[in-house]
Amino acid sequence: MNTKSKVPYKVSEYIRDTFREEFLCSIKSYTRDGKTYYLAEVTKDDLIHHLKFDEKGQLMKDDADPAFPPDIHDESFKEEGLDFEDY
Repeated sequence: MNTKSKVPYKVSEYIRDTFREEFLCSIKSYTRDGKTYYLAEVTKDDLIHHLKFDEKGQLMKDDADPAFPPDIHDESFKEEGLDFEDY
């Protein structure tokens, strides 16, 4: 069995406890300077969360982007005074 393909328990535990019924898009790992990091994408509340964990499973970063960017052709978009160049 390849141990490099396993995700640390703390990573899966954090995702399970924080996002429960939400949709897990992916988990990937990479190694830099001899340390392994895990990147996960999870959707929740119309946001895509980009999570980064260290090799011990500690959360290092949680950035979120809208899962559905605003429709620039929608009238409410124009009413808010936003412009296409803003995106």
